[in-house]
Amino acid sequence: MSLRSLRSKIFLLVVALLLAVAAFVMLTSQRNVTRTVMNSERHAVSNVMELVLRDAEARWGALLADKISTVRSGRRQLMQSGTVVAAALGTYADLAERGIMTPGAAKGMARAWINHLKLDDRRYAFVYDADFQVLASGNPDMIDRDLSSLSDFKNRPLAQALLEESRTSGYGFAIYRWPPSAQRGDGETRYAYFGYFRPWNWVFAISDSAQDVIEQIQTRREQLENSVRDTLSKLTLAQSGFIFIAADDGRMIVPPPEARAGLLDAKDGSGETLRALLARQDGGGKLQSLRFEGGDGPWQIDSARFAPLGWTVVAVVPESDLTAPARELLNRQALIFVGMMLVALVCAWLVAARIVRPLETLTHYARLLPEQDLTAASAVPAHIAALPDKHKDEVGRLAASFLFMDRKLRENVARLMRETTARERFESELNIARAIQLGLLPVPLSPITREQIDLNAVMLPAKEVGGDLYDYFTLPDGRLCLAIGDVSDKGVPAALFMAVTRTLIRATAEDETDPALIMQKINNRLSENNPNMMFVTLLIGVLDMTTGELKWANAGHLPPAVVGADGVVRLLEGRSGPACGVQEDLTYRCLSTVLAPGEMLVGYTDGITEAVNPQNAQYGDPRLLAVLSNPPVPAANLAKRLLEDVQAFADGAEQSDDITLIVIRRP
Repeated sequence: MSLRSLRSKIFLLVVALLLAVAAFVMLTSQRNVTRTVMNSERHAVSNVMELVLRDAEARWGALLADKISTVRSGRRQLMQSGTVVAAALGTYADLAERGIMTPGAAKGMARAWINHLKLDDRRYAFVYDADFQVLASGNPDMIDRDLSSLSDFKNRPLAQALLEESRTSGYGFAIYRWPPSAQRGDGETRYAYFGYFRPWNWVFAISDSAQDVIEQIQTRREQLENSVRDTLSKLTLAQSGFIFIAADDGRMIVPPPEARAGLLDAKDGSGETLRALLARQDGGGKLQSLRFEGGDGPWQIDSARFAPLGWTVVAVVPESDLTAPARELLNRQALIFVGMMLVALVCAWLVAARIVRPLETLTHYARLLPEQDLTAASAVPAHIAALPDKHKDEVGRLAASFLFMDRKLRENVARLMRETTARERFESELNIARAIQLGLLPVPLSPITREQIDLNAVMLPAKEVGGDLYDYFTLPDGRLCLAIGDVSDKGVPAALFMAVTRTLIRATAEDETDPALIMQKINNRLSENNPNMMFVTLLIGVLDMTTGELKWANAGHLPPAVVGADGVVRLLEGRSGPACGVQEDLTYRCLSTVLAPGEMLVGYTDGITEAVNPQNAQYGDPRLLAVLSNPPVPAANLAKRLLEDVQAFADGAEQSDDITLIVIRRP
């Protein structure tokens, strides 16, 4: 299969498009599906974590409620016992108040009663005075003990705090350790009800061991941990993910699977262990996520801290589990695309063959086309002419267009041959006209005249022929007659009008030497028969080469410039009358000046001052005068310098008007 054939290109294009579409769809599907599946799996993991946390919260709530219920029950019993003690003390105080016994005897009997009061195996009563001295106690070890150094679990001085609290509110509760030497946690944890006996300024207390409550709560907590461990050890996230719970004391409430036991101590690329990363996360109980690449990672880690139990709940899912559904979907897509591509390639090959066959026929006919004579009509082969009717699709339209092109090509070639012949004839005539126009330009002055005057003139037509003119010749009296003009039109009409004007100048100057009269006669002749209303701006001067006297007439032309020997430029501003050819019988006045030795006379047309550059800016009078203001040089040099400056300003822009320049220097 040649790669240069249309069939192969169509086939390869279909293959490339199918591959591109397949790649795009699969990549897009992989990205979108992977993202969607991962988000779904992460959401599922988050939901599981939320359920675990809510379950832990519910279990903790039940544990806490049970603890509160137990403590409240114990408090009620202590308060009941305290009521009995308060009543007994009140009885003894009443006996003393009625004089039945002395106050000292009453207090002694009260202490003795408290010392022998039996409440429970671990429960007993005691009283202390305002000096924090234990006066009586069911625990013999407490009698006569100083309680000022004993602190409760809130780190308050127990005796003082409860004296003030019970004196104010009538009672109080506190948790403490006994004996005082076990403040650091070695003693027995106890909780007590404190009451204030105002008649004797005593504080009485009913104290009970909290060990039963602690053991009961610990048992319930162990049951909670075992229940959570049994539940979560059977839970699997995604395909192989799991949940483990680590306690603040380093215990594993729910350990990870044995195969992942070392995951907590595995290090990621930065050298940090998962244990350290989890320790830094403190979301205030909120779910936090991180990506861990240690171990057999990467892993998606979700963690949350459950502060009431001191647990850190961690969900661990390999990222490969999250992307597995996406990979399975891509594999199925790949198989579908392969099957579709095979079917599409077969169809593409058949369609390409059907398209290419008529194109090959047209190609063969096109190769023979250059060998035919396109200037003559020729019959189209039948199998080529039948293609538009045989194929009603783009191929048929292409064949019809090809046949139309063949017919039009022959017609256009014939027309082009005719137009080329006519154009060549016209261009030949223009070249002849240009040659004639250039032939009308004056011949160089005689050597004798050139010794008296330095003269140089240039004309650059904008088209093949132009409407500008210049002329110079010697009059019968020896003076030099010079002229420069600009016809109002361009091209061939302007060139003809220019030729007539030049002829009139020379013919009139044979009989008349006054520039004003010459101008008047020329105007009358041009105005006699001028249906197109063409006109010419004209400057005619007569120079006495001996004295330098210059007489001139200006018919609407640009004022000539006189450059002094010191470079000072002055314009001959006078005007004799309007342009020639507009109206008959006009009178023109003669103007005069004197050219000093070394001065130069410069005549020009508006093709110089109105020359434009690519920015459409005009050359202008100031730039012209600046070039002329340099000290005089030979006429040819000044003309060359001025034209070069105009060309530099134009910067390649097309010349829009004829340029004519005449420079005369008096030696």
